[in-house]
Amino acid sequence: MAIAHLHHLFLAATLSFSLACTAAPTNSTSEIPANAPPAEVTGGLPAGGGGEIQGTEPETLITELYKLHDAQKGPFFERKRANIDRFFAKPLADMIWKDEQRPNDEVSAMGADPLYDGQDIEIKNFKVGEGEEAADKATVNVTFENFGKKQTITFMMIRQGADWKISDIKYPGGYTLAGVYRENFAEPGKPADPSPTGEFEGSYRVGPTSCTVTPVKMAFEVRWVKGSGSEIYNFEGRDEKGYNFVAEPEPGKYNVFTFKDENYDSGSFTRADGKVFPVSRGK
Repeated sequence: MAIAHLHHLFLAATLSFSLACTAAPTNSTSEIPANAPPAEVTGGLPAGGGGEIQGTEPETLITELYKLHDAQKGPFFERKRANIDRFFAKPLADMIWKDEQRPNDEVSAMGADPLYDGQDIEIKNFKVGEGEEAADKATVNVTFENFGKKQTITFMMIRQGADWKISDIKYPGGYTLAGVYRENFAEPGKPADPSPTGEFEGSYRVGPTSCTVTPVKMAFEVRWVKGSGSEIYNFEGRDEKGYNFVAEPEPGKYNVFTFKDENYDSGSFTRADGKVFPVSRGK
């Protein structure tokens, strides 16, 4: 995925994910102490990982991940597979682990702090929301202000046995951590691996026709099966109808994909002339 700040150079010093400008969250509304010493921040867990996070709620896992991260520990600081597996489901864990095999002086695929979606960090009003569960899936929203700008990062989670694991992280621009890794790891001249449910990419059925969606720098490229050229769609946020991706084929005229939820599996397409077509993800 290629949103502008995704590809800013990330700060790299002696640590593989050094955050030279990072400040621990202050004025936090969560239970994470703003200036807690490492022993308190890690909640008594071994600094190098090991064992599962105790707790039955998905937000428990997210809170623990941020505690370790703010203490410059955890999966994005300490290159140990056990640290990654404690928090992430295997498909995403494999990609994080692959990225962490790079030399210390190379920039990570993400290019920014994956838990704050930024390069320079000044966090206030930090809060881990309550998880919204549905069967063996859940989402947890984390909200904060970074340099005064309000941000919401959504953690998509799955239950594995008695434990919750993070399957992906979705950022305000509509891209995800897994999508960034897939694009970065794709071989030159070959498309990235097919997207699992949870991202606006791949093939879609739109009324009587179909299209393919590919993440490109700053946006999403849509190519229709009938026709030439492509359209560029930008994520325009959520309203009462759902999540919207918008293109402007002519000044003042808009084509809009609207999805019912963040899985981007089904919804509607509103053409610039006002006609509406059903949308479903292709098989």
